[in-house]
Amino acid sequence: MEKIYLKGYPFFFWKYEEQTKIKHLIFATYFDKWIKILGKRDTLNYFDCFAGCGAYIDENKNIYYGSPILAAEKIKENKEHLFRKVNMIIIEKDEENLKNLEKIFQYKKLDVNIKPLHGDFDKAINSILSNNEKEFNPSFFFIDPFGFKINFKTIEKIMKVTKSEVLINFMYNSVNRFLIDNIESTLNNLFNCEDWKKYKNTTINREKEIVKLYRDQLKQIADFVISCRVCFPTKKRTYYYLYHLTKHVLGCSVMKSCIAQHCKGRLEYLGSGGGQMTFNDIPELRINEIEKYILNKYHETKKEYIQLIRENIDNTSFLESEIKKALKSLEKENKICIKRIESKKTGLTGKDIIIYN
Repeated sequence: MEKIYLKGYPFFFWKYEEQTKIKHLIFATYFDKWIKILGKRDTLNYFDCFAGCGAYIDENKNIYYGSPILAAEKIKENKEHLFRKVNMIIIEKDEENLKNLEKIFQYKKLDVNIKPLHGDFDKAINSILSNNEKEFNPSFFFIDPFGFKINFKTIEKIMKVTKSEVLINFMYNSVNRFLIDNIESTLNNLFNCEDWKKYKNTTINREKEIVKLYRDQLKQIADFVISCRVCFPTKKRTYYYLYHLTKHVLGCSVMKSCIAQHCKGRLEYLGSGGGQMTFNDIPELRINEIEKYILNKYHETKKEYIQLIRENIDNTSFLESEIKKALKSLEKENKICIKRIESKKTGLTGKDIIIYN
């Protein structure tokens, strides 16, 4: 990428585009919540696996910073509330980018526990995991490559780490363009199978099938998998998907709300125009849709609240806050009964039992 230099700054910048901005917003919002929740009890690890140059500038000369800097700022902001510390491992193959990052950390006086690694992401991660299999702190991995040379087996190994989470950029636009080229081994490594070949020569539902295939593969190694589709800023065409992998229902629920916060209530970014409002975007109609879905699925049964969330949080578009609102609405209409075990009065959480009558 073209390097941009500004007077008064001892480091260079890259051009900042809208699709990168939305990715950074989602990441920073979630990472802040992640360290607040897990940092109360444990030492944490953050792995920035394709760190980049660290600084950006948009067409209006506004300055922004990349994920390594955003993560360091969140760690610094939460320092007083952390039980111990957060280790930052910054992996970057381009040595010039890595040096640029170090200059930014110094410029911004971000005195956090940073370990820069010059090298290939796949080799670095496998080496780190192999040497620390028995004792490994809760870890968050941000995997944001320029292309799609990602080894699925490495993601699988990451997800074997206790309390690990992954945010991965699946570069659909690039995958789609090169699906017919002679790069079988790369695509086999990406999908961990050869099923992608079925879509080489078809255009009907191609995106839907490729995305479903990748998610199905990820579901084999993570309990909860959600994605955020990100379009080109000025085109109605997919640029990439952000996939979040976690073993904990709370992580999935929180990430979902972070995505919706920056995507106008949706789980997809439709460009600077934002797309037209649909019936599903009207809150009242959406809650009504969830009510019908719940009554139909759980007719004449009873279910713990947390189990209901586990069963629906990553395979529907519903946010946990919306599900909770729909359940309380159904309770007022006497269509369900809520036996409160953990919450009080009108609350709803954990082992509270929902009886569908």
